[in-house]
Amino acid sequence: MVQRKIFPASAGYNVAVASERMQDGRWSAVATVTHSTGTGQRVIDLPVTDERFDTEEAAERSVVKMAMEWIERNTPPEERGEPAKVA
Repeated sequence: MVQRKIFPASAGYNVAVASERMQDGRWSAVATVTHSTGTGQRVIDLPVTDERFDTEEAAERSVVKMAMEWIERNTPPEERGEPAKVA
């Protein structure tokens, strides 16, 4: 059975996580990043890994960390509340 959870992030982003117990008893998870603005919503499916974890919590933590790192790399500084960098 697939479990789905939503984790709030910053600057209008959320991380949706789907975790599943595999046949060998270990856990896998995938993450989708959503970014809502006043005019729409962008959905980014992050790469699926073949990593397996002993617990559902560990699987979720791994993909939430991956998603938060993606958000950090891809959010403009001004959306994070930081001053824009001038060249």
